[in-house]
Amino acid sequence: MKVKGSLYWIYSFISGCKGKMLVAILLAVIGVLCGMAPYFALAGILSGLIQNTLTAERIFCYVGIAVLGETLKMLFNTVSSLKAHRVAYHILGNIRCKLAEKMMRVPMGVMVDTPSGKLKAMVVDTVDKLEQPLAHMLPEITANVFTPLCIIILLFILDWRMALACMIVIPIGVLLLMGQMKDYKNRSDRYIEASSNMDSSLVEYVNGIEVIKTFSQTGKSFQKFSDSVKNYHDTTLDWWKNTWLYSALGLTVIPATLVGGIPVGAYLLMQGSISFSIYITCLILSLGIAGPLIQATYYADNFAVVDASIRQVGNFLDEQELVRPSKEVLLTDDGFHFEHVSFGYDKKEVLHDITFSPVPGGKTAIVGPSGSGKSTITKLMAGFWDVTSGHIIYGCQDIRNIPTSQLMKHISFVSQDNFLFNISIKENIRMGNPCATDEEVLAAAKAARCDEFIRKMEYGYDTLVGDAGGKLSGGERQRITIARAILKPADVVILDEASAYADPENEVYIEEAINELVKDKTLIVVAHRLETIENSDKIVVVDQGKIVAEGTQSELLKNCALYKRLWNETILTSERKRGECNA
Repeated sequence: MKVKGSLYWIYSFISGCKGKMLVAILLAVIGVLCGMAPYFALAGILSGLIQNTLTAERIFCYVGIAVLGETLKMLFNTVSSLKAHRVAYHILGNIRCKLAEKMMRVPMGVMVDTPSGKLKAMVVDTVDKLEQPLAHMLPEITANVFTPLCIIILLFILDWRMALACMIVIPIGVLLLMGQMKDYKNRSDRYIEASSNMDSSLVEYVNGIEVIKTFSQTGKSFQKFSDSVKNYHDTTLDWWKNTWLYSALGLTVIPATLVGGIPVGAYLLMQGSISFSIYITCLILSLGIAGPLIQATYYADNFAVVDASIRQVGNFLDEQELVRPSKEVLLTDDGFHFEHVSFGYDKKEVLHDITFSPVPGGKTAIVGPSGSGKSTITKLMAGFWDVTSGHIIYGCQDIRNIPTSQLMKHISFVSQDNFLFNISIKENIRMGNPCATDEEVLAAAKAARCDEFIRKMEYGYDTLVGDAGGKLSGGERQRITIARAILKPADVVILDEASAYADPENEVYIEEAINELVKDKTLIVVAHRLETIENSDKIVVVDQGKIVAEGTQSELLKNCALYKRLWNETILTSERKRGECNA
């Protein structure tokens, strides 16, 4: 995205603040004009002093002009900066709101597959990188370009020869500064990527600190974070090494306006071509060119940062959305049907020609080796992604023709990853049905077998659960999630290995809670331990993204070698665990 395109993209988020930004730019320009007063005052004082025409009244007059000009400059610049910052934060807020809205519209699979650290870095850090350019770039770059332009015009008005003499070093200095822009896009992209990777590694390290310590992975995990910091350091240092010489030379040459101005002006003065006052005024004014011009070149960095940040944010905002209608449709039943469904991501197909129908009002289990595609099937049912080909039918409608909000009313999805918000337990459960009364929340908690441990807490149902439910054990979080699902008046319940990693005591409670959850509902369960699904109405066996068999427990033990092997492995594992417990 080029600078012009970047500015246009930013401009699309400035709704309601365009006038404020124009005022900020105008005030900055007025401040620049006021800031030129001290140059004229100093030129007048020096000229009068050398020509012996300076009086006390003139000194006070010149000093007054300088003080007034500088005061007005500070005043206008301050007001300009305040208005520009308000506009900048308004734009940042709009961008973050757009990102949040986009997260609700992209396939859930995109959100699941994107590391939380990367999302955090984009929404917080990458967007934050736009603040300084937005708050300073537009008003100040206008002012800093306008200042030397005004001075140059004045120099030409006073004497075009002095103007050219004073400006002779400017093109050389600008060319040197432009040398540091060589390969700027690639360098800025590497810098943004290194910064984002460092942020992601830090979030991952902090979030996983418990696991890291438990499994003695401190060195290995810290090494990953340390490597990302080193990469950021090396990227930044490499950038500096490749640009510092151009920068140093440019910053040395540009301010040297007197190099040409003094000798040329002295020659013209001796020839009687210019007056002494014009000579002094031109020299003093020429000193005002370098500062603003150098300041303006600094914003080249900001242009690159803006461009790289916008590309990163823009790529996410351009993610393909799940296209769903807004008007609800008629659903004639609560049955799901897969019809020749294939699905893949990253150009790799992971499900191939899946066709089956869960038992309406019954229990359907999906089993298979790890990585066979079991969880992907259930996530497609919940609308995490669109299928590549085929159809998923619910209520006699292709789910692509059902509004997401309507489909979600009919489905409760409980996985092994149980996220709770840092609000009270009561409000976490109530999220299953925001209209539920306290009595209904309590009933759901009792049904999910979590009322007992909740009442033992200091604040009971008003206890805050901590970030991501961190104050609760895994089994407790799981049961609260099930209570939330019980409270939701859904027809279909999808359990994605909900008790896979629970300890024996919690597993009993979770199984009891699940039995309460699925009363009079269609249950689809991804099974990790096959003994929990042996009484299912239908068992679907998946291997390498294909359905290899389906039927009841007894039918599959007779006719499906893969299921029989998985069953025998489950029995052996259970017997080994019982032996360990007895020992």
